[in-house]
Amino acid sequence: MIYFLLTARHNYTIRQYLRSWGRELTSRMQVIPYSALPANRELPAGTYVFSDIERLTAVQRPLVEGVWERLAKAGDAVRLLNHPGRSMRRHRLLRSLHERGLNRFNAFPPNEPGQPWRYPVFVRKENEHTGSLSALLHDREAVEKALLTLIMDGHDPRELLVVEFCDTADGEGVYRKYAAFRIGDEILPRHVLFSRNWVLKDVDLLEPAHREEVKAYCRENPHEEQLRAVFELAGIEYGRIDYSLQGGAIQVWEINTNPVVMRPPAEYPAATLAFHEAFAKRIGEAFVHIDSPNRSAIRIPMEWDADPFTL
Repeated sequence: MIYFLLTARHNYTIRQYLRSWGRELTSRMQVIPYSALPANRELPAGTYVFSDIERLTAVQRPLVEGVWERLAKAGDAVRLLNHPGRSMRRHRLLRSLHERGLNRFNAFPPNEPGQPWRYPVFVRKENEHTGSLSALLHDREAVEKALLTLIMDGHDPRELLVVEFCDTADGEGVYRKYAAFRIGDEILPRHVLFSRNWVLKDVDLLEPAHREEVKAYCRENPHEEQLRAVFELAGIEYGRIDYSLQGGAIQVWEINTNPVVMRPPAEYPAATLAFHEAFAKRIGEAFVHIDSPNRSAIRIPMEWDADPFTL
């Protein structure tokens, strides 16, 4: 059995998949919000996917880590993916990739002293997946004005990140965003999105040549080993990596530990359904591969020894 842990507000990411493409997995996958965990005095053995770890608050994180550690004491009776404390969130990952010379851009908390920014930059939330909150900013005065506007709009400055812009457009001004899943030991290429806009969240351009490029990407999985190395660095065994290429080198934007697995079939154009059906088959098999033998009779006690009111 696979137990999929997430924040209650974001359960649509896996539930809409299980209600459509993944219906055959409903007998072997159970979705559990983190908020439901305290009601359990014990948990069954199985595979546990700790998702949404970037959205855990500073108070939630040690409590969820405690769940991981208690489950880990069961040894081979459980399989655990994404340690809630050790898995890298966006800032730490981007900084680590830059320090290793893999990413050509860096990211900074707004109040980090002594760090020169390479302009232009933009501002985004550190732990959400909503894209840029600002236009491209070309000097410190513009950054300060953008930050002040966001703060006055209700954003917590401790949750913001200043990111250096990395121009990955090709010679024709087209940007590409690649996406691939890691599920256990498997790297599954998902898609390539094309746009003339640097903020790329959905399909913008889709000419016949683009369709063929997407098919080739998913068929050949050309960046598999590079992506596996990034996932290993991040300590993430389940999630989706979003990235692009600059001069042939991968440039990683983020790893989302609770991505939308697949939209319902009706939300895809009829002409692309065969492509999505092929991916549904591959990802369904990958979920089966991380499933654990049925050992639900083995129960792991849960003790909530941390007092959240004193953390």
